[in-house]
Amino acid sequence: MLKIADFELLQDDYTDTLVERMQDDFAIEEEMEKGHCYEVTLQDIKFKCAYTDDEMTGIVRTCVAIIKELIAINANGYTKTKFNNFKSEGAKDALQQLSNINGLYNDYKTEKLEKLFAELTTYTRVGGAYLMLLAAPGFQQVINAVFERMLDDSDDENMWFSCLYFMIRGAMRMNSDDV
Repeated sequence: MLKIADFELLQDDYTDTLVERMQDDFAIEEEMEKGHCYEVTLQDIKFKCAYTDDEMTGIVRTCVAIIKELIAINANGYTKTKFNNFKSEGAKDALQQLSNINGLYNDYKTEKLEKLFAELTTYTRVGGAYLMLLAAPGFQQVINAVFERMLDDSDDENMWFSCLYFMIRGAMRMNSDDV
C-alpha cells in the first residue's frame, strides 16, 4: 500500500486551507465577485485563469479524491512495472503523443476515476472538442505524472503535498489562457 494513504491531508478535510493556499500563492489583484483571478505556473508554463471560490473548493476536493482513487488502483494490484510497460517510447507527432497519453491513462483508469474526471470538468467549465483535444490530454498527463510518483511508494510527506499541489494547478490549467 502506498505511504501516501497515511498523508494527513487525505485523512482530514483541509479543503479550505488548500483553497486559501492557492489564493495566497496565485490570486492576482483582479478580484472578481465570489472568486479570484489567478496567475499560475505549472512546470514552465505560466497561465491565467478565473474561478469562483465554490469552483476552487470543488477542484481541490476532487483532486484529493483522485489521489485517493489512485491509491485504491495501486492497492488493487496496479504496479510500477505495469505502468512502465505502457509508458510511451517517444511520440513522433502530436497525434501519437495524444494517443500515448490517453493509452497510459486508459490502462489504469476505473469507473470512479472517470466520474471524478467528469466532476472536475464541471468545476473547470470545459467540455466538447476543447475538452477532448486539449484539456483532457493535459490533465491526463498530470494524473499520469502524479501516479508515477505515487508508484515510487515514497514516504516523503512534502513530496505528496507537491503532487497534490501539482494536480490542483493542472486542474486549474484546464480552463486558462497562457501568459
